[in-house]
Amino acid sequence: GSKHGRPQARALRLLRTLTAFPRPWAAEMAGRTFEQVANHLCSEMVHQLTSEHAKEVEKMYTEVAQLRQEMENVKDMLEGYLVREEVLTNMIDELSGHHNQTVNAFMSLHQDFHGQAQHTQTGIQDAMLSGNPIQDAKRELVNLCKILDQPIIQPQVMHLQNYSQR
Repeated sequence: GSKHGRPQARALRLLRTLTAFPRPWAAEMAGRTFEQVANHLCSEMVHQLTSEHAKEVEKMYTEVAQLRQEMENVKDMLEGYLVREEVLTNMIDELSGHHNQTVNAFMSLHQDFHGQAQHTQTGIQDAMLSGNPIQDAKRELVNLCKILDQPIIQPQVMHLQNYSQR
């Protein structure tokens, strides 16, 4: 077999070696051996834990950096959104104002048209009732004569100084 053999064989050899020495010395040697093995295992474990911790911290740092970059992207997008929303809101307000003005203008035109239509209808009815163009002309001639019978007002009489004396 090999020099060291199977683990059980090694353990038996170690046990025989330890029991070959006087008891106090064997216990001291076993205690030292345990301490050395324990220190070595603890050192390896601490090294592995430190290495794993460093890897985890690096992964977390990278993830946090990526998340911060995403947050920066979201911030930029939100700023753009707010600017666009303000422009759109102003545009909608302006369009609503133009719409209201247009509706009001059409309503006013409609009312004017309606008034003209009523006036025309009344004129047509009056003309139908009068039905005599000669009588209408005579009536207008009388009205014109009344107006022309009044003397014309001279321009100097209309001067503002004459009105301030009132």
